[in-house]
Amino acid sequence: MASFVTASGGRVHSWQRWAPYAAIVWSLAYAVLGGYWAVSGHGFPYTPETISDGMGPLLGRFGTGVTWIVVIMAGIPAVAMGLAMLRGMQSEVLRILLVTAGAMLTGVLLFLMTGLNLLVLFGYIPYTIRGLFLGDEINYGFLKSWTQWTLIHQLICLIGGFLWLAATVRYARLRGNACLYCGRRDVPEDWKGPNQAALWGRIAVYVALVAPLFYALTRYAWALGLPLGMSEEQLRGGQETGTWISGLFLASFGLVGAILMLGLVQRWGEVFPRWVIGLAGRRVPVSLAVVPASLASVLLIVGGIGILSNYDQLAAAAVATEQNIWIVAGPTFLFPIWGTALAVATLGYYYRRRGPCEMCGRGASGEAGEPSSKYQRRIS
Repeated sequence: MASFVTASGGRVHSWQRWAPYAAIVWSLAYAVLGGYWAVSGHGFPYTPETISDGMGPLLGRFGTGVTWIVVIMAGIPAVAMGLAMLRGMQSEVLRILLVTAGAMLTGVLLFLMTGLNLLVLFGYIPYTIRGLFLGDEINYGFLKSWTQWTLIHQLICLIGGFLWLAATVRYARLRGNACLYCGRRDVPEDWKGPNQAALWGRIAVYVALVAPLFYALTRYAWALGLPLGMSEEQLRGGQETGTWISGLFLASFGLVGAILMLGLVQRWGEVFPRWVIGLAGRRVPVSLAVVPASLASVLLIVGGIGILSNYDQLAAAAVATEQNIWIVAGPTFLFPIWGTALAVATLGYYYRRRGPCEMCGRGASGEAGEPSSKYQRRIS
């Protein structure tokens, strides 16, 4: 049986209260930033130099004109949209338009204004920490990358994307006669019910496991000296430069992620196991799994799309070096599937564990319930 955590208000968990205001403030700040770029000409993150390596945000590949349109729309127009959401526009047409616009802005910020280099740097965090203890100079280069403005801008867009996602979900719930805190309506939960979510969430986890296991197989083979998909000469070259050691760390990091994904459908993902000192037997907060998994899913989707967009260059390099591209780069082609399946599994975990809502009374028996007076006071 799943360990439920009641959906409730208060503190950080009441994102329904502060998220729309935070999203508006974010867009105001971004409008100021865009104005600075327009006036000074300095710091614009989508110059030809910053996107030439194929690792940067996908938005930069659409040209300067498109990037400027997006930058402008993420500023003052987004603020106007946020204010309209706060006013709770009653028109059905306006509701659809605002939800659509909010979803589009969220998608652009999360998937087009972040890039493959963000996934790479997150993936190399364990290797970087290890290298710092050993005095490896290459790891100082990874640390320095975190201070580059183009990467900081991606992190800013990542934050803005999640803020606008929360603001849009909040507005859609408010105007869709759903509970502002749990999202339930006065209808049966169907596929969102705990039992149903457990089923499709488990399937999603199994799908998500394919990519990290395939990735680990190839990287572990190279670290062990097996020329899987490449020549002996290329294998020795990687051994001399230490490339396979870094690949080993990335593969291990991916396997750790795969194990953590299992927690989305296992008992230890709901209650801390006995070996977790100080927390054994306590319920795992839903946000402890949902927040990092959501972040990882976005980075994997963005990184995978970035890799696939460079397929022609990768294929040409594979032919020139007599490599098997489906073995050497094939696992990374699965990253978008990995990220999407992880997002679905995370949603299933949330639906399975959210439990009854103490604000509206729904979910106590898996069926719709009448909103409580406490909830009515909160949203009035």
